[in-house]
This record gives sequence, structure tokens and C-alpha cells, in this order.
Amino acid sequence: MASNATLYGYRHTYRAMNRSGRTPARTVSLLSSDEKAVIVAFGDSITAGYAVRRGFPHFWREALVRRYPSAKIELHNEGVSGNTSFDGLARLGWSVLPHRPDLVTMNFGINDAAYGISIDEFSSNIVEMAETIMAECGSEVILLSSQPLLTPGFNDLVLKYYHALEAVSSEMDLGYVDVYGAWMRRAEAGVPLESLILSGLDHPNEAGYRIIAEELMKLF
Repeated sequence: MASNATLYGYRHTYRAMNRSGRTPARTVSLLSSDEKAVIVAFGDSITAGYAVRRGFPHFWREALVRRYPSAKIELHNEGVSGNTSFDGLARLGWSVLPHRPDLVTMNFGINDAAYGISIDEFSSNIVEMAETIMAECGSEVILLSSQPLLTPGFNDLVLKYYHALEAVSSEMDLGYVDVYGAWMRRAEAGVPLESLILSGLDHPNEAGYRIIAEELMKLF
């Protein structure tokens, strides 16, 4: 069972972060019709799969193939460790747009918090990236928060960025996956947070990445 010490300081924060974004209907239609669907996973080290062999894009693609075995699924992992939303905005033109994706997942926030980028700047960058992707490629967009962090003070800080992602998704009617809330629900069910995180790195291990893939599949 997860200890009270592990859950203390987390329990009250995640329940408000349980909005499920809308289903990416056009991408689901392509998959259901056994057509080609191009997906880009765009973000920082959480998307890249830092220090693991298989990150969430790997497990997500496996799950999509199981659900839509005749579809042609092309999934590009465009995560770069250490990236902030400013870095994402700077490389959007060569990391995302050339793929002409049907769907883009966006996952930024932890590094923005670490580097002191303001919530307003962060939100503005996310909005600009989403607007550009939709205008240039007609893509559907899903925003993802990230996992709880085991450093309590920093966890409180990054929650502000996760809430900002949720707010942008609501205002723009984008898909949204509450990774933080998903992990906390498992913690309250008895799964220690430490069992989902690489020791000393505050990044998901493969079990943690499987949770992100499972939450994405709820939209499909």
C-alpha cells in the first residue's frame, strides 16, 4: 500500500484535474476505417522516454494496433529531453509540421517550471503551437499533463503548469489527458508512486509509461 507520507500533499490537488478532453473523432474515424493515421508525440523527456527502452508512445502504438489491427498507424516520437515550451515552439516547423499529422499529442511543463518560465508565457506558447498545428495541418491536438514528482515543493510548482494545460485544452476544445490524476488514482488504490518512477530521476519507468498509454486509449 502507498504510505500516508507518499500521498500527503498530493491527495487534495489532483481531484480537480480530472477533465477528460474530447475524443479525436477524425483520427478515430481513420483508424476505424482501416486507413492511414499519422500521429506525432511532441514534447520533452516524458515524451522522449528518458532512460527507458520503451516510453509511452511505444506502448500507445501497441495498444492502437491491438484495437485497430487493420489500420496503418504511423507514429513519430518527437520528444526532446530538456525542452521547454519555447523550445517546442522553435522546432515546431521541422519536428511536427513536415509529418502532416492527423493527430498531435503535446506534453510540456516540467522544464518550464524548472527554468522559471511564467504560467502566462507557458500558456501562450501552448496556444500558439496548437493553433499553428491546427492551421497548417488540420490536425487534432491532445494535451497531456505529466506525472507527480517526488520532490514535494517542485510537485506543487509543476501542478500550476498542469492546471494551465487543462485550462488551455478547455478553452480551445482540445483533447486532454490528466496523467497526474491517473497516477494519483492508482496511488490511492495502493500502488506506491515510487514503483512508477525511476529511482533518483523523477521520470516514469516503463510501468509509469504504460499508465500514460492506457489513459490515452480512453479517448480511442
